[in-house]
Amino acid sequence: MREDSCELLSKIDDYWDEIGFQPWSGLGMAGVYRRVTFRKGALLGEVARYYADDYILWSHEGEHSAERILREWRGIPEVMSHRVLLLGNSTWAKTRQKSFLWGFRGWVEIYSLRLGDNPHKRFADLAYWAFMALDYSKKTKTNKDTEVMPVYDI
Repeated sequence: MREDSCELLSKIDDYWDEIGFQPWSGLGMAGVYRRVTFRKGALLGEVARYYADDYILWSHEGEHSAERILREWRGIPEVMSHRVLLLGNSTWAKTRQKSFLWGFRGWVEIYSLRLGDNPHKRFADLAYWAFMALDYSKKTKTNKDTEVMPVYDI
């Protein structure tokens, strides 16, 4: 992914806020993050609740960052799934995963995607938001560069 695309994605906080993402940085990477809540209900009310964390990262070191995530990422109580989408210059054929305590404490799943390529089905929703973000950032950039002149009827 080109550097100017990364810069554009980091400047559209209003877009990310609107769809539930917030800025995130850690392990030498930066991007946005959201937490999704899953609730299991029954006749007597809520039976279970767990969370899934999604990350869209555009500032990273590619393979090195993926290896670092697999080596250093830790599970968080009540968070079952951590999906990390690395936006970069290449698209992986499949995802990489690591489970915590044989999956009982959740897992982390990583995927690298070049914007414009077809994403893996497990990351299609995150890729959609990334594609829309790039489109939105380009539109807002061009709108800021154009000056609107008022029109008066005489």
